[in-house]
Amino acid sequence: MARTVGLSEDGLRRGGRTTPPEELNLAAMAEAFLRGRWLGGGGAERSLEGLPEGPGVVPVTRVTGTSTPVRARRAAAFARALGELAVRRCGGPERVAGLAARARAEDVPLWMARRYAEGPAGPVGVAVDRRLVRVDVFGAHAPVVRLRAPHGFRADSPDPAKGLSLTVGDTAARLVLTKKPRRSKSSVEMWLPGQHWALRRENSGSSRLLRDGRPVALLTRLPPRPVLAPGTVLLPLAPVRYETSDPLDAAVAHAFATAFGLGDTTGSARFRSRRAPADGGEPIVVDACWDRPWYSNLGGGREDNEPGGNDGWGSDGGDGGSGDSGGSDGGGDGGGGGGD
Repeated sequence: MARTVGLSEDGLRRGGRTTPPEELNLAAMAEAFLRGRWLGGGGAERSLEGLPEGPGVVPVTRVTGTSTPVRARRAAAFARALGELAVRRCGGPERVAGLAARARAEDVPLWMARRYAEGPAGPVGVAVDRRLVRVDVFGAHAPVVRLRAPHGFRADSPDPAKGLSLTVGDTAARLVLTKKPRRSKSSVEMWLPGQHWALRRENSGSSRLLRDGRPVALLTRLPPRPVLAPGTVLLPLAPVRYETSDPLDAAVAHAFATAFGLGDTTGSARFRSRRAPADGGEPIVVDACWDRPWYSNLGGGREDNEPGGNDGWGSDGGDGGSGDSGGSDGGGDGGGGGGD
């Protein structure tokens, strides 16, 4: 049933809890709102004009990339009020346009969360959506490293890359995931013309990245339940200790630390298996996703995590998240919130 919520400069109040503006992806919602659209799960959009004046669902996008459907008594009015608040809090339409232009330059949609780490030549940005099987890593003085699944991801595929595709700038890399019963023999390898990177197990919780046989970074998995600083919503990136000053090594290290298992799970990919769509293309967002929960699994609380989420590690910190196609594509009926 739809419920009444409060919306103010202090945040969104529903079900006895107030979500502060800092936990909302105001820029993404504002950008869609200014185009006469409303943002939903996985970046799906619908026309603002199509929202009912009476009861209906209005998705709310969190800073983590999670989309939570809110059941509103006056859906259109609630969306307009939230859109206007988002534009205002972002600094106005020109500021929103600037943020949208930056996202287009990165080729990463605004609704996806960005996490940052300090690199040898400046900040390294990382964006990931595990349901879409995509990773984007961009940093100063290095080409963008992107991972996709052009025809779906299958952990049990005979394809050495398991359906994954990795590019460095405009160059396609050759990718091989090897998972052996003997953990020391498991690896993830990537080849570019004249260059070779290999991720190998260092100990139970860490893996070392080598370039042409030379160590370039030590990648360590986070504890199953990392302690977040007060006010922090996003889970931190896996720690990466650089052993060279090359920005490309840093970008590859963060791509590997985000996409693949570390330590005892070296050789696996931290995505759930996704069959290719009927047209054989990569996993996509469809209109049906718009008003359904979309969990990014990048937050520290239950609002951002489906069962077995936890940034691809699984709820028990187990097998790297690559084992099966379990879990809910739609994330269940979640949301549970009400709207004005």
